[in-house]
Formats: sequence, structure tokens, C-alpha cells
Amino acid sequence: MSQTFAVSKASFSITYTFWRTVAILGLFVILLINYRQLLLDNSSFSMMITHLRWQHINNLSLMLDLGMFLTAIIVLHLLWALTIAVSSIKVFSVNNNDNIKTQSWLLIVLLHLTLLLGANSYFYPTSLLVFFRGTMLAEPLLLICLSLVLIALFLSGLYLQCGRVISISCTILMVAALLGNKMYPSLIRTTPLEQPNIIIIGIDGLRPDHLTYGGANSGHTPFLDRVLSQSVVFDRTYTPMARTYTAWLSLLTGQYPVTHGGRFNLAPPELIDRDIDLLEKLKQRGYQTTYAMDERRFNQIDREYGFDQVIGPKVGAADAIVASFADFPLVNLIANTWLGKIIFPYLYLNRAYGKTYDPQLFNQEVTNSLSTTQANFLAVHFCMLHWPYTSKDFISISDNFWQGNYNHFMYQAMLSKLDRQVEDLIIKLKGQGQLDNAIVYFISDHGEGFKLKRDQLLKLHQNNDHKQLNINAWGHGTNVLNQAQASVLMAYSRYNNGEIVSPAARISGVFSLVDIVPSLYRELELAMPRQAKAFDGQVLPLTNQAINFERMTFVESSIPVKSINTSFIDQQKVLSETQATYEIRANGRLVMRPDLFVSNVAKKQRSVYYKSWQLVMLPDYDDLVLVNTELNQWSRLSLSTQDAPWQLMLSALCQQYKNDIGFDHLARCSSQLVSRIR
Repeated sequence: MSQTFAVSKASFSITYTFWRTVAILGLFVILLINYRQLLLDNSSFSMMITHLRWQHINNLSLMLDLGMFLTAIIVLHLLWALTIAVSSIKVFSVNNNDNIKTQSWLLIVLLHLTLLLGANSYFYPTSLLVFFRGTMLAEPLLLICLSLVLIALFLSGLYLQCGRVISISCTILMVAALLGNKMYPSLIRTTPLEQPNIIIIGIDGLRPDHLTYGGANSGHTPFLDRVLSQSVVFDRTYTPMARTYTAWLSLLTGQYPVTHGGRFNLAPPELIDRDIDLLEKLKQRGYQTTYAMDERRFNQIDREYGFDQVIGPKVGAADAIVASFADFPLVNLIANTWLGKIIFPYLYLNRAYGKTYDPQLFNQEVTNSLSTTQANFLAVHFCMLHWPYTSKDFISISDNFWQGNYNHFMYQAMLSKLDRQVEDLIIKLKGQGQLDNAIVYFISDHGEGFKLKRDQLLKLHQNNDHKQLNINAWGHGTNVLNQAQASVLMAYSRYNNGEIVSPAARISGVFSLVDIVPSLYRELELAMPRQAKAFDGQVLPLTNQAINFERMTFVESSIPVKSINTSFIDQQKVLSETQATYEIRANGRLVMRPDLFVSNVAKKQRSVYYKSWQLVMLPDYDDLVLVNTELNQWSRLSLSTQDAPWQLMLSALCQQYKNDIGFDHLARCSSQLVSRIR
């Protein structure tokens, strides 16, 4: 039979205790906000107010996303207050002294706050609100004991207030909630793979020269180095554009940006043909297609591009605002749970919110999404190496790697974490039988510029240029002369029974990410796409005897953003410089304004690679630039005496971009200029 407890005085009723707890938790949150802002250069709230214009405030989807986030935080704290109030009932029932009741209630509140802050300090030590980090209050044993005490108080209070049935039901629900993230089904293939799985593993910003095959000896990536030593590695591979969305769209279509239309991140979707022929062909053969990415702010590839399912955080303009404001202990502790997946879709599996991002959880979501009865096409992209190079755990890297360049130091620190994440994915895929018959490509979408001394091109001719060229640069997609931005990883492996069976090789030549899809068509014997969707890429050779040495590849830049070309990126400056370029659509997504698309295309830098040469056309430079990629030298074409096939390269460059409005406004493609230069 249910029992009900009623305190002797109304001041200690559960209702009054609840609202009194709400008040003290509200004060706690206000103190946390103010403390956090003391540690930050820019207030998250002030950034939001500064850059939200009327068109944004009037955007229903954006306001709904932000409203749901704030509502979730408020509801969570109300439920927390209710939990504390219920937990106080048992204590109130055994003592009639008001002072002792008040002190007991305050002690329970204090224990809850201690548990919350201690757990946040233990699980997410890079949070700004880790007051107990490194103390006994963040030790697992104490946290477990404290949790058991508070759970016992809550259940005993619930029993007195609501009876046996409800308290037992609540206990079951609590156990299920705590184990929810651990109760993954064991997914193992139930049918043999007659058709190979196709798996493309993308790594954001990975520079080949930071891997063993690229000349590195740091030891940051032992797993990747071992796998690549058994794979076919394409030595000199370039991205069509050093931005994630454009690089991936080029890879999936086998086309350069000038063909598929995705010339920028966040390009207006109506200007892009989103029907990807490869996905259509694979679906016809019974494949399940999956796209997985752990950071979606600048890459909005989703089901509208033809994928059956998409894994990763929610896409929307609210992402940046939510992530900048989310660092609260209660939010952090829920973000990676099944409940966080529902109420915090912008934080769950979001690498951009590095304080809670769990690489293994992301891998688990990816592998659990794969079919065990069909062949899979999986395109997965890891953003561990992306700015701001943060992690939920502290870095472990020797001080010997510190050379005064913070970004590069942190990038190297993230390499080992990235390597472990890739290894974990391969282990999970192998354990599920997904590598019993599989084609696997390892790629990076772009490199990264850190203004390293080794990235600097040498000037072949000294002359009195009225305008100095910016040869070295920060970031990616900002400068086609910075070879580190465009150079990427591309490697192929064929798996059988979980092991690589294709011969290892290192293929010399010039290659592009657009070559992967034509190669898949050849290997899978797929019908070639209709002419309107013809490939720009070529079939990749698996031996050095099949190389096309006459091949040219093209690389273009993105929008020049001055605030990104700096060692420490100031978010306010970036927003100030770019906010006029983008708009928020009715669905809450951020896209480039269509009316600025054409004018931004005219600002692009363009280049062509051929053998050991790169020819560059800059929109604001009165000469062409010739780069010897083997010697790391550059010169003005008009002053160059090197025996370079620049006429052939210039002809190809002009042909490639001839339909771009605003291209070659200085008439450098004209025969008159060609004759004068020669």
C-alpha cells in the first residue's frame, strides 16, 4: 500500500522545497556563467547579440533551435531541483527541528553540486568549469559512493511520497538510463558479402608530410603508418579545393568544382546538382549508403544528396551559437547519452564542441548504422585535426615538438588522438565482418598551412615587385601557392577476411581526389554515367607501369578571408568579415548569398599541376606564377628562364575556367599576352 509523508509545517512542503531549490540552482548557474565569462576574451552571449540581425531573429527555425536548447537546459535544472526536493523528504520525516531540516536540505544541495562538478571534472577535464580537477572530489571511487548515497536518498523519498510501485518503476528507468549508451546490440554480418563493401575514410586537414611515407619520423601515427605501408599510396595527390564540402563533393562526383558547381562551402543548394550518380548506381545494386561526419558546420552533405542515412550532429546555423554557450556541467554530462542525442542534437557527436566529443562513441554510431545483410557504401570523415585543436582529454606530446607555433604544436598533439580513432574504427569494422570483402580508401580533404619554414617557397628571381606575393599562409583554401594546403593523402586497399590482400605500392605521378569514383566504376564494372555527368577524374593506376605522366590536375582557392589568415583565429573578426556573405534559410541552415556567388567566384585563385610544375593565376596579380614543386621555387612567368611547358599548362587552365564570369579579367589567356611573355 502506498504511503504518504507530510511535514508538520508548510514551509517544508515538497512544493516549497522545490522552488527554494530552483532559486539556489538558478543562482548557481548565474555564478557559473559569470565565472566562465571571466575566463573568456569574448562573451558567448555578446557574440550572439552582436551578430544576430533582425533577419536572423525573424528566422523561425533558428529561433526554434535556440529556444529548444534553452528550454532543455531549463527543464533539466527543474528536474534536478525536483530530484533534490524529493531526496529531502526522507530527512524531513525523521526530524521536526526546522533548523536541522534546513541544514539537511542545504547539505543535500551541496552534495548534488559536488557530484555534478566532480563528475564534470573527471569526465570532461578540459571544460572551463572543472573546479575539482586533480582533487579527490573528482576521483571515481568518491563519485560512485556519492552517487549511491544520493540515489538512495531520492528513492527513499520517492517511496514515502509516491509509494512502492512508482519508486520501483523509477529505479528501473534510472538503471536503463544509466546503461542506455552501453546497451548497443552486437552487430555482426549475418550474410556473406557477395559484393564488396566500399569504405572511404576521410581525415580532415591531414598533411602527408606528417606521415611516415611523407617523410615524418615523429611517431604520432603508428597505426596509419602501418596500414599505409601495406596499401597503394598515390604519391602526389591534390584536392580540387582545400575546403571540406567542395573536396568531398568532388570526390563523390568525380568532377572538379567548375563542373559540379559546389565552388564554396555552404554554397546555395539550388546552384548545385545534388544527384550523385555513384549513389544511384550502388543503390540499384542493393547497397546501403551512409555518410558520417563529426562536424557539420561547413559540410552540409545529407540525404538530399542521395544517401540513405547520415550520422553526425544536426546541421544548422544554431550550431556555433549552441556550442559556444553549452559548457555547463549538467549539459556536458548529458551530451553523450541517449537523452543528449534527443535534446542536444547540435552537441551529440559534434567534434566542434571538443569539450565532450567522444571519438569512440562516434565510431560506435557509425558501425551500428551499417547493414549486416546488404553491402555498404560508407563515407566517413573525421575532424579531429580541425581548428581549434581541442579535445575532451588533455594532450600527451613531448615539449620537444614545441617550436613557438601553437597551432602546429596542437595539430601534432591531435594526430595521435586521430590515429587511435581510425584504429578503433578499423577494429570495429573488422569485428563486425565488414572488412571480410571490402574496398577501402584513406583520404584527406585538404592539408593545413601553419606558416612553417619548410612550407616557404624560394623566390627564383629577385625583382622590385610593387606588390609582394603572399606565398606562405595559415589555414586551408586560402592560398593555392601554399603547397601544404592542397597536398592530400590518397591510398587504396583491398580487404579479404579482415586483412589487406592487395599488393603494397607507392605510385608516382600527379593525382586528384576526383580519380576515386572513376576507379570505383572500373573496379565494380558500373555503367558509365550519362554524358551530362561525365567524370573529370581518371582511373587510378595500381602499378607504376600504368601511370599517365601527361595528366594535369586543377586546384582552386575559396573566398579570401583575412581574419582566418592569422595564427589565432578571432571568432568575432571572422563573423564580422563573413556575416554579410551568408544568409540563414527557412530551414535554419547557413548558406552563401546567391547574389554574391558569382562575384566570389571571380575572386578565386586558380592553378594547374603538370609533372613537377604548377602554374598559378591570381586575380589581383599582374603576372602568372610558375612553381617548381620539386625544388620548392617560384618565379614570375615573365621573368622565368626555366624550361617549363607553361604554354600547355596555361592553355589547359584557360580552357578549364573559361566559363567563369570574371575569370582572367587581365586577359592573361590572350595570345597577345602569351607572345609578349615569351
